[in-house]
Amino acid sequence: MTGKPLAGRRAAVTGATRGIGHAIAARLREDGADILATGTRPDGEAPEGCDYAAVDFGDLAATEAFAARLGSLAPDILVNNAGVSDPQAFAGIGTEEFARVHQINLTAPMILCRAVLPGMRAAGWGRIVNISSVWGAISKTGRATYSATKSGLNGLTAGLAAEVAADGVLANCVSPGGVDTELLRGVYTEEQFAKLGRSVPIGRLAQPEEIAALVAWMAGPENTYISGQAILIDGGFSMV
Repeated sequence: MTGKPLAGRRAAVTGATRGIGHAIAARLREDGADILATGTRPDGEAPEGCDYAAVDFGDLAATEAFAARLGSLAPDILVNNAGVSDPQAFAGIGTEEFARVHQINLTAPMILCRAVLPGMRAAGWGRIVNISSVWGAISKTGRATYSATKSGLNGLTAGLAAEVAADGVLANCVSPGGVDTELLRGVYTEEQFAKLGRSVPIGRLAQPEEIAALVAWMAGPENTYISGQAILIDGGFSMV
């Protein structure tokens, strides 16, 4: 499809000031959508041409307030990308931190999905893309909390999709593996980062724009029959 496939559509993208979220918002804007992007900082910067709202999804009251605003805007597309990770050995998981990560990664997306559904159903068209993770399908040491939230997001999305597909609303998860972002590069040394790339059959990590391209397709008019799925985009990592 050529031109601007999302012209005339309104989209909300959470966690859009950097990394994957920034790339998604920029791509949807390039495809013609009007974008409301969120970040946590009052002075955060969304991609050029996007509106911006500061929201702390770790705060339930702030999340509910933003959801009310979002519902009144009636977006055609919602991309829940905002999330956090707190790697911990299982014995060291704190109850409060466990709850905080679930609030941001799982409860907030549920609240936002719930808020946009009336408008999408009334319009007879909507696309919800929740950004999950390869760690929602598999896991490893230190990932129990994060994996719990992402596998939960996969289940939440499947249940949602079963209820709304007949109304023209398609809900899916996109589940990236390792992605080359400033945040990830800040965690690993150059040698560790290179080793991480070599662990992927393709031989490198994904670029944020590659994730954004899949999200844009899932959120666009060419997706007419995919719903309730958690689509892995990990260079084959989860298969080996």
